[in-house]
Amino acid sequence: MIPATLCFCFQGDPPERVLLGYKKRGFGQGKYDGFGGKLQDGESLLVAAGRELTEESGLYAELSDLMPAGVITFIFPFKPVWNQEVHVYVARKWQGIPTESEEMRPEWFPLTAIPYDQMWDDTRIWLPHILGGQKVNAIFSFNRDNETVKEYTLF
Repeated sequence: MIPATLCFCFQGDPPERVLLGYKKRGFGQGKYDGFGGKLQDGESLLVAAGRELTEESGLYAELSDLMPAGVITFIFPFKPVWNQEVHVYVARKWQGIPTESEEMRPEWFPLTAIPYDQMWDDTRIWLPHILGGQKVNAIFSFNRDNETVKEYTLF
């Protein structure tokens, strides 16, 4: 199980817009998602979340401004090397302007226009809870296509 992070930046309180990144290469290519990835050697989850946010979006958030929002386990029975335990964070304060990187193209979306049809299949299930201020703990298992959700538990 690969430990990883995912970070979403919100504008407004309550949130009115969310910053998503269009993945240009690698795992999840062609999909919108938050900003995140795997930990580097000796790195904590929180530090990894901050580093990935900066690398992929150009934004910098103080670690104290990255709020834990849940843990989601992704199981790919037909491609176990993709199995991940993802620690989700939310940022409402940061510095900088979203800037395209080699890996991601950031874009703000109103909460009423999130491109769920261009995201991982599971996202439409758990992201609305986080957008509503709840913490999410979940397990998702994927079908043979490694794209669609076979079953899930949200708790």
